[in-house]
Amino acid sequence: MKTLLSHVRVLDLTRLYPGAFCTQLLADLGADVLKVEAPRFGDGMRMTYGGGSVAPGHVALNRGKRSLTLDLKKPGAAAVLRRLAKDVDVIVEAQRPGALDRMGVGYEALREDNPRLVWCTLTSFGQDGPLADAAGHDLTFLGYSGLLSRLGGSGPLPVPDTTVAVPLAGALGAVGILAALAARERTGEGSRVDTCMAEAALWLVAEDVTRSAVAPGKGWGAMAARQHYRCADDRWVTVAATEPKPWGTLCAALGLEDLAEHRHGVDEPATIARLAAAFATQPAAHWVQTPGLAGGVAPVNEPGDLRSDPHQAARHGIVELHGGGTAAPVVANPIRVDGADGKGSSAGLRWPPDLGADTDAALAAAGFSADEIAALHADGVV
Repeated sequence: MKTLLSHVRVLDLTRLYPGAFCTQLLADLGADVLKVEAPRFGDGMRMTYGGGSVAPGHVALNRGKRSLTLDLKKPGAAAVLRRLAKDVDVIVEAQRPGALDRMGVGYEALREDNPRLVWCTLTSFGQDGPLADAAGHDLTFLGYSGLLSRLGGSGPLPVPDTTVAVPLAGALGAVGILAALAARERTGEGSRVDTCMAEAALWLVAEDVTRSAVAPGKGWGAMAARQHYRCADDRWVTVAATEPKPWGTLCAALGLEDLAEHRHGVDEPATIARLAAAFATQPAAHWVQTPGLAGGVAPVNEPGDLRSDPHQAARHGIVELHGGGTAAPVVANPIRVDGADGKGSSAGLRWPPDLGADTDAALAAAGFSADEIAALHADGVV
């Protein structure tokens, strides 16, 4: 396996999902990610749901990392963090602006001992501005950015069953880190990367922001050729056939050849109704095969459906991990390297560590003596 970031050491001070998405991507690219967690309880992602034995978020997004416990509220914790930070390449944190500065372990303090340090912050609204101290959740950012109004189309606003801004902010944070590491090769100096979820969501509607000033409207809007349809088995398919060739192929498969010359944007409600009636005559699997992608037709899957999808199986896009006496599917690294499949491009395909499993080893590597480590345990610092 070619691990592009095997030389990069990351100290992950984040909790929950934004930082987990960011550092999981780095871990899959080969970085050594040491996750700092609170003693006894650890990251909230370790919590299981519905009586299950597996914490899905933890397994999916903290696999392949190491775990060190450190109680940042204890006297002496700041000194421990400073020593840990001396030899790392990257720190990722998601505290409120200024929180770590007040503890004496902010960016400016830690870069005194490590000027090559790359520091990435993942917050709700960024490090400055009127909303810098405000908190939010994914739906907050979707609404604030204008993205939610676009996801609803002409219908009622949706409440997504998954997050959108959160993983995107994590991915953009990883991009910023990689850019800062590349610049460090030239300058010898680290950088501070500021990524926030509100602006990650805003980035997704970049075209709409510009369009609102020069050509106001609802964007793509509802078209028969860009729509979803219910099939005979009550499953749905998507249609994306706005170009003449796939639109013609779709119309032929549906037996609606007279619509082949339909002008998009004209009399769309009636055209949508005719396509809806045609799709309702066969199950979704039929239309996914005929006309299939050649006619712009694709299935509306549930995430679990992809576990048996032939394309994902061929690319090893979903891999089964074993640990803790059980097994769970995880999504592989979506960045493929030198032609490798998902399994071959994911350095982090290891079951997440037990809480604090790497504490002593990480402290020893940072220069702590056995007596110092024992004292930290006795004082409840680690």
